[in-house]
Amino acid sequence: MLCTHCSKTFAADSVKNQRGRGLNAQIQCPHCSAWLGRNPILTRMKMVGFYLGCAALAYGYFSPSLRHITTPVAIFAIMALLVSHMMDHLKVMEAPEVEPVDDSEHRKKYR
Repeated sequence: MLCTHCSKTFAADSVKNQRGRGLNAQIQCPHCSAWLGRNPILTRMKMVGFYLGCAALAYGYFSPSLRHITTPVAIFAIMALLVSHMMDHLKVMEAPEVEPVDDSEHRKKYR
């Protein structure tokens, strides 16, 4: 996985903290401690597109008289699946607090 806050990669088994369940689950990045999650609407759209596309293709395969209906339904469902898959990325739900650093001595050196 790729953290959208610190841009570092980490394995799924290195995640120690998780909150929430199901589509609203969030994980904590092991590097920067930011909470990351997905958009539940896009995830549902991806699942519906996949299952509707598969069902329409299977039903159209076994029922040739309805192929003129099931083929466009399958095409639009798979298009919705692909678009929602491209848009569904991990996003930062809660960024870690950054402690302010006093760098006045460093700034004075370059003034």
